[in-house]
Amino acid sequence: MSSLLPSVMVGSAIVCLVIKYYNSHIQPWFFSKVYNPSLAVYHVHCREIKRKHFESIKDHKSADPELRKKGALRILEIGPGPGYNFEFYPPNSELTAVEVNRFFEEQFFEKQADHPHIKMERFVVGFAEDMKDVPDNSVDIVVSTMVLCSVRSVEGALKEVHRVLAPGGKYYYWEHIREFKHFWIRLVQHLATYTFYDLVFGCSLNRRSDEIIKANKTGYSSVEQQRFRTPFSNKLFVFHSAHVKGIATK
Repeated sequence: MSSLLPSVMVGSAIVCLVIKYYNSHIQPWFFSKVYNPSLAVYHVHCREIKRKHFESIKDHKSADPELRKKGALRILEIGPGPGYNFEFYPPNSELTAVEVNRFFEEQFFEKQADHPHIKMERFVVGFAEDMKDVPDNSVDIVVSTMVLCSVRSVEGALKEVHRVLAPGGKYYYWEHIREFKHFWIRLVQHLATYTFYDLVFGCSLNRRSDEIIKANKTGYSSVEQQRFRTPFSNKLFVFHSAHVKGIATK
C-alpha cells in the first residue's frame, strides 16, 4: 500500500496541474470558439423576450450633461461574450465591456461593423467583483446576461454594479437560476454543478441569483424582477430553463 503512495501523489499533482491549466487557458478559448454556436441558438430563441426586457433603456436619460445633450448613454456590459445584446442598445451609446475572457476582445470590436449605432469605447479584462478600472458613479446602464452563474461572488459583483452606477442609473439583469419548481431538475443541477459542470463550463447551474439580488437590494430605490422560463423545445435545455430578469434602479 505504501509503495502506491508516491504514484498516487504524482498522479494527483498531474490532475491538479491539468485542471489549473484548463481553467486558465483552455476553458476561455473553449468558450470563445466552441461554445458560441450554443449561445447563438440561445439568443435566437430568446431574442424577442430580451428585446422587450431591454426596451426601456431607450427612455433613460444620462447623468452626464454632455451625453444627455446628444441623447446618448454610457453603458457597461459585464461578460458580453460575442456581443449578442448590442443590437438592443440605443443609438449613440458609449459601450464598455468588462469581460473575464480575453478571447472575446477581438469579437467585441469586430461587432462595431455590425452595430455602427453604438460606440465601442473599451474592453476591460477583469472580474465583475473587481471593476477597479471603472470609476464610481460613472455609468448610466449596467447589463449582465448569463453572468452571475459564473462569478466567484454574486454579492461582490452586485456591490461593484452599485458602485459604478450613477445616481438614478439602472442595472438590467437576465440570469439562469436554480430550478424553482421541479425537485428532480434541481437534483440534476446540484449533481452536475458539483461534479463536472462548473469545472468544464465555469458555470453553476444551481445558483440562486434571484434570491441573492433580493437580499442585496440596499441602496436601490427599486428592484423589479420576475422568474420565467426560456422557450426551448429541446429537452436538454430543461436544466437551464429557470431564469430571472429584472431592473434595479439606484
